[in-house]
Amino acid sequence: MQREYKRHGFFRFVHEDSRNRELKCLKPGESGINTLCRVLEVSTKKIRTKEGQEKVVLTGVIADYSAKLPFVSWSERVEKNKVVQIENANVKEWKGLPTLYIGKKTQLHEQDIDFPGYAELRKPKKRTIEDIVSCGGAFDVIVEGDIVSSSADENRNRSVLDDGTGAVFLDSGANSTGISFGTPVKARGNVVAESEGYYVLIAEKVKVTEGGLVIREMKHFLSRYT
Repeated sequence: MQREYKRHGFFRFVHEDSRNRELKCLKPGESGINTLCRVLEVSTKKIRTKEGQEKVVLTGVIADYSAKLPFVSWSERVEKNKVVQIENANVKEWKGLPTLYIGKKTQLHEQDIDFPGYAELRKPKKRTIEDIVSCGGAFDVIVEGDIVSSSADENRNRSVLDDGTGAVFLDSGANSTGISFGTPVKARGNVVAESEGYYVLIAEKVKVTEGGLVIREMKHFLSRYT
C-alpha cells in the first residue's frame, strides 16, 4: 500500500497498482520509476560525455514523506522547492548511494497540490540500521546506537555502530571527540555501500547521548556466563 496526499495535509491509502513509488528503498538498477516529490536542492554541474562534448546537468536532492534522495537531471526544468511528478526515471549508484537519474526520456510535471513543506522535508529521518542496509543505503538519516568497536589512525576515525538491529562502520571525522567503546551516540549522515560489501555511515554530526542499550544487553549476557 502507498499513501496519497489529500488536501490540508491528510492522506489516504491507495492500492498497490498506484504508479508512484516512495523514494525510500529505491535501488540501483531499477528503471521506469514514477514518483511524486519536492525538490530541496538544485545546482548545476559541467560534465564531459563519452563523445567529448561538454554538457550541463543538474544535481540535487528530492524528498517525499518517506526519504530524501540525490538526483541527477539532464533536464533544466527542475526548480528548487517545487513539487514535481517524475515519470520514467532510473536509479543508479553514485558515490555509494542510490540516486535518481532523470534522463532525456523522463517526463516532469510540476504539481500544484498540498504536499509536505520544504522545512519539514529537510529534516532527516530516524531509521534503523537493518532498514537502511535492506534498502542499499540511505541519504541524510539519523541513526542511534552504541559504539561496540573503535579505532583511529592519522587519516581516519572509524568505529562500529550497533543499534540492536544491525551494525555499520561509523566514519566520524572531526566529530570523534569522546567516542570510544560503549559510547551511546546519535549520528546524522549518509549510509553508503562500499565495494567490499559493507556499509559506512559518513557522519556530518555525532552527538553523545544517554542510553547504551546494546552495551547493557551485552554486559548482561556476558555476566550470565562469566
